[in-house]
Amino acid sequence: MRKFGLIGKKLGHSYSPLIHGKFADYEYELIETEEDNLMTLIESEEYGGFNVTIPYKKTVMDLCDEVSERARNIGSINTVVRSRDGKLKGYNTDYDGFIYLLEKTGISPEGKKCLVLGSGGASLTVQAVLRDLGASQVLVVSRSGEINYENVYEHDDAQIIINTTPVGMYPENGKTPVTVSRFPKCEGVLDLIYNPNRTKLVLDAMDLGIHASGGLEMLVAQAKVACELFTGFDIEEEVLENVLDEVRRETLNAILIGMPGAGKTTLGAEMAERQGREFVDIDEEIEAQEGMSIPEIFASKGEAYFRKIETEMLEKVCIRNGLVIATGGGVVKNRKNYYIIRQNGTVIWVKRNLDKLATDGRPVSMSMPLEQIYEERKEAYKSWSDYFINNNEERD
Repeated sequence: MRKFGLIGKKLGHSYSPLIHGKFADYEYELIETEEDNLMTLIESEEYGGFNVTIPYKKTVMDLCDEVSERARNIGSINTVVRSRDGKLKGYNTDYDGFIYLLEKTGISPEGKKCLVLGSGGASLTVQAVLRDLGASQVLVVSRSGEINYENVYEHDDAQIIINTTPVGMYPENGKTPVTVSRFPKCEGVLDLIYNPNRTKLVLDAMDLGIHASGGLEMLVAQAKVACELFTGFDIEEEVLENVLDEVRRETLNAILIGMPGAGKTTLGAEMAERQGREFVDIDEEIEAQEGMSIPEIFASKGEAYFRKIETEMLEKVCIRNGLVIATGGGVVKNRKNYYIIRQNGTVIWVKRNLDKLATDGRPVSMSMPLEQIYEERKEAYKSWSDYFINNNEERD
């Protein structure tokens, strides 16, 4: 059986092997390479085909024997298939993926002024789709273009913003190419980045009540079409939906928040064991790093110091994928932590009646009434979480 792979310069962020493994049973590799090795790699008969990502979507066109009409018109390729006679044909399945992303999010570019951040291969595809779907204006923003990041806010009437750059992509989480709040008429934000699941650009838009999404839907949908080209077999839409759900569930962290003593550590450890995931307790990680207990940190260095290192530990842990993470009860006191845990996490509020909360060894719980702590934090617990678990049943 022939094998396939993803070609790019840096691929540590990629979910492609996971996704292709769910669509088909062929071998699929991540192939990091420099541009001077592209031709040798593409011509290798060891592979039946490739997906192509940053920065080679334009470059690889010249290495194909044949290019589909759509890919030629767009000027970008992301899928290459080797035929039985050894010839290479290039396709653009990102087009299908971006159409699917728009459909899933309900964002329509028809009659809208659209800003496309970036001018690479992915940008060319996005521009083509937007024009085909009737956008009134499609403006491209690049570092050295006519519209750049110095004058982009002159177009503050933009209604849809799409990021096709790697700004904010793992491991550079937390960065954003533009400030969404400076576009008061914006009604939709899409970021083709899928790792993290929600970039800062997406989270900022969501904060403003703007419909926003990352690029996981596009990634999975384009992989489906690529898989069909690789194998010659059609894949049902229902399979696509199932793969999307599975990939999101497997890659997102499950992050537990809630009052001190609510049982986050116990529940998190049980959840991780049941799901075959790694469990991380943020407080335990801090204690190991500092060489002292949480009460000792509070007593010797103060709460402000603890909150600082708590945020640093969250940044270190939450950048990863597929974990179960228990946080400290006061994690919601720092708004910055919201963006850190929401980027790659499904957030679960562990609720437990105040009279059942353990307080021993918990500095804040011992220093002020639990009712007061809860009143100060309950709205944050509610607004930060996707759902809650009632942990009031007695456990063996």
